[in-house]
Amino acid sequence: MIKGVVHNDRPLISLIVAWRLGVQEIMVLVDTGFTGELKISSEKATELGLKTTHTEPVMLANENTINMSASLAVVAMEDSEKVVNVLIGQGQPTIGVGILRRFGYNLHINFKRDSLILRK
Repeated sequence: MIKGVVHNDRPLISLIVAWRLGVQEIMVLVDTGFTGELKISSEKATELGLKTTHTEPVMLANENTINMSASLAVVAMEDSEKVVNVLIGQGQPTIGVGILRRFGYNLHINFKRDSLILRK
C-alpha cells in the first residue's frame, strides 16, 4: 500500500525514479485524465540521465494533439520495479492511469481527509 496526500486539491504521492545518472524520489501528481505512465520535466530528465529516444503524440484536455519527447526510466513502487515510458515536458511531474494499471494498483482518494491510497 502506498499512502499519499491531497494538497491544494491535487492528489500527490512519492515515487522512486532511476536511470543512468542516479535515483531520485519525486513527488508526483496522480492524474486520472492522463492515460500515460509518467511525465517529468526536461531538467529532471537531465538529472537522471534520460535521453530522448522517441516522440509520442499526446492528446491534451482541449483535444489538441502535440508530439512530446519521450524516454524510458525505471520506476519503483513498493516491492516492484518496472521500466516505464516517460514523457518529457514542463510542469508538475505526473503519473497517469497507465502506470497504475501496469503496477496493478487501485486508487482511492478521500478529499474530505486530504488523503489517498494506492492498493494492489
